[in-house]
Amino acid sequence: MIPAASATQVLTNARVRVLDTADTRAEALCWRDGQLVAVGSGPDVLAAAGPGAEAVDVGGATVLPGFVDAHHHGCIAALYGQRLRLRPPEVTDLPSLQRALRSASRELEAGQWLIATDWDELLLAERRAPTRAELDEAVGDRPLMAMHYSCHRLLANSRALELAGIGRHTPDPSGGVISRGRGGLPDGLLIERAMSRVESLARQDALARDAEDFLQRLGKHNRSLTEVGITRVVDTAVPADLGALYRAADARGLLLVPTVMLPVSVSGYLEAPWDVLDGSVTGESEGLLTTGPVKLVFDGAPGCSMCLGWWQSAGATLATFAQCLRQGSLDPVRTMLSVAPRLGRELRSGIDIYRRDEARDIVQAATERGFSLAIHAIGNSAIASALDAYEACGARLHDVGTPRIEHATFLERDAIARVAGLGVTIVAQPHFVTLPAFASAPVIPGLHITPLRWLLDAGVRVAGSSDFPVAGFDPLDGIRGAVRRRTPQGEVKDASQCITLTEALGLYTRGAAEAAGAGAACGTLEPGKRADLVILDGALERESDLDSARVRATVIGGSVVHGRASP
Repeated sequence: MIPAASATQVLTNARVRVLDTADTRAEALCWRDGQLVAVGSGPDVLAAAGPGAEAVDVGGATVLPGFVDAHHHGCIAALYGQRLRLRPPEVTDLPSLQRALRSASRELEAGQWLIATDWDELLLAERRAPTRAELDEAVGDRPLMAMHYSCHRLLANSRALELAGIGRHTPDPSGGVISRGRGGLPDGLLIERAMSRVESLARQDALARDAEDFLQRLGKHNRSLTEVGITRVVDTAVPADLGALYRAADARGLLLVPTVMLPVSVSGYLEAPWDVLDGSVTGESEGLLTTGPVKLVFDGAPGCSMCLGWWQSAGATLATFAQCLRQGSLDPVRTMLSVAPRLGRELRSGIDIYRRDEARDIVQAATERGFSLAIHAIGNSAIASALDAYEACGARLHDVGTPRIEHATFLERDAIARVAGLGVTIVAQPHFVTLPAFASAPVIPGLHITPLRWLLDAGVRVAGSSDFPVAGFDPLDGIRGAVRRRTPQGEVKDASQCITLTEALGLYTRGAAEAAGAGAACGTLEPGKRADLVILDGALERESDLDSARVRATVIGGSVVHGRASP
């Protein structure tokens, strides 16, 4: 743990943005014993600090509350993310993917799982996933797990499928799909809950072989968080085995950033987490670690659960083909087909992880045992299921903390009204607009993709986050995404949903702190709160200032953990 600085410390000649609801500004602040004492004019703050205070002139730098990442996957990144990454420029097509797998396999011990990450079919020249035969050709002597960038599907070679007991006659699990080829033989692609057994086996092998390396990687990742100004993080998928290692890392002083851990089932982070309900409940803390809400996953990614009327379906189809012509690519069609559309009275697509009754039962059981909930729901149908489950809780819903919906990507106004009425916090990822799948997503009449403008105008509490390693974790990139909504092709994705710079800063400070259950301790620079803050070079007043914004220093609990305050 980082001890709080005991001396009274003052920052002067600063552009302080308190980021309270009034958007208060100041030119100095001070803290003592890790807690903010005064924020205001230079003379007033120096008077409050008293004699003997250590004053630093920051040379006109911007001082903000420390950034909070309300949806992050630090332990998944530490376990899997620093292994083989199947991404450009090294991997651009199936032959280069096979070469990367084959080369990495040669460096492993006999019988050791080969674990790879980050493949994306839209970044391969063939625009498809490799087949089981292609995986076996590259790696036939050991089990292979290659995790999709979304962490909602994976590739497994024949050896991995054999160890997981997945064969021709294995039925699809509820909430998952075993992709199959000729004769029903699994083709190596496992989607949603179908991947749980392979993932848990690969995790067990990795932890048995390099738990110490995991601890060091987790510590290194914590240091990386401070470099971009993050002073609190919510890890939204922590099974019991990784939770134990988190506690070991904290006991050994490897953690810098206070962390909220959202428990998930040890049998797979998409599985129903009945096994965690007898453990530590939401709000219990030890050292830098706090138990957060139980995490539930209601739909897939990118195969999110959608329900569209025929007029919306027709509009989306026309928009998709127009997008193809504009981009000179069939990727928008591939994205549309990847969600497995099904025709009926309405157009339905994607995967529902829970039936409605199952969703209601697990949500009610968790709240009765003292947990709040964080529900992953991307598509409008999954969002409706989450809101139904929350409504069924009645008055108990807020007794255990603020209910959250993670992502809430495809929203309509009626759903936003329900969100506001229930007091649900939306944990959004504005930076997702830079991902190929989102950049290629069609405009659907009546729905918007991450409609931040609608949400804020409706009075909904919104938190900013990264969902790292799905996307990068620099909060300034997320803020740019919220303000600009610009795709890698330079196209503005639904300009009507852009928000102001001040609103975007609030998502990653006050809004995210409240979503993390820490709004009383951090998120604004008000006296009595923790001295968690970030110092940026220069001004941050206009949208154009984001181009040059850089983190100079990060302070957690009154201690400088990255950089230095002075110019």
